[in-house]
Amino acid sequence: MTIKKAYVDIAAGQIHYRIRPGGSGLPLAFYHRTPASSASFEPMMTMMADDRPLFAFDTPGFGQSFNPDGMPKMTDYAGWMLEALKALDLPSVHIFAHHTGTHIATEMALLEPQSVTSLMLNGIAYLTANERGQFQKMMSHPKPPDAAGDYLKTTWKTISGLFSDFDPELTPIEYWGALRALDGRRQIHTAIWQDDYRHMLARVTCPILAMCAKDDLLRPYFDRVKQDRPDAKWVVTGAARFFSPELDTARIVKEVRDFLEHVDKRWNP
Repeated sequence: MTIKKAYVDIAAGQIHYRIRPGGSGLPLAFYHRTPASSASFEPMMTMMADDRPLFAFDTPGFGQSFNPDGMPKMTDYAGWMLEALKALDLPSVHIFAHHTGTHIATEMALLEPQSVTSLMLNGIAYLTANERGQFQKMMSHPKPPDAAGDYLKTTWKTISGLFSDFDPELTPIEYWGALRALDGRRQIHTAIWQDDYRHMLARVTCPILAMCAKDDLLRPYFDRVKQDRPDAKWVVTGAARFFSPELDTARIVKEVRDFLEHVDKRWNP
């Protein structure tokens, strides 16, 4: 069965998602990085086609989901995603989240613990308040559209700089995602840097798999997760920078499968 696309209605608007309904057991939900969309999980969903029902969501402001007004908080993003799960009649899910998605997923687990059976977090911004401030200064707001189209080249330069080498398939996809999410990027990044993620993760009670690519920008901060959450499974994966779901798919899927097998046995012996 192929990956299908659909929309789910919530009070704030429509959320777009990808679904692969094969397999059995508790569904697995995916939440993506900035400025990507649920498309970033298609390699994983293809490889895991028969494992269990799979749902990958576009964050509001990204992909084909609705555009939020104002400056949403992380609790807003998490609330919208929880509302989407309810609308799809998914009372509880496992979650795989990547970069920005880790913030949304962790907030979901805190707002409604009964809805999140486990968290798989890849690329965690596990930063102090001072470090969050430094990252916020490093990340300039997206350049708005201009008559000469200079914003197109500026956006290309920003996105291509994320790659060690030009990827003829992935770089353009990331670029189009960035152009679509000019406002969404500013909104979600503001919410992230206001988020005390270390305090959030300390309060999560479900099983946790913490992952990071060995060359990820956030790798220097990742060891702190092992120190603060020794109960979590802790894995450093292969070189992929910000693109583990697409460039290190086989390793990521193996770690996810191993972790979910352990969690399923723990909760359903």
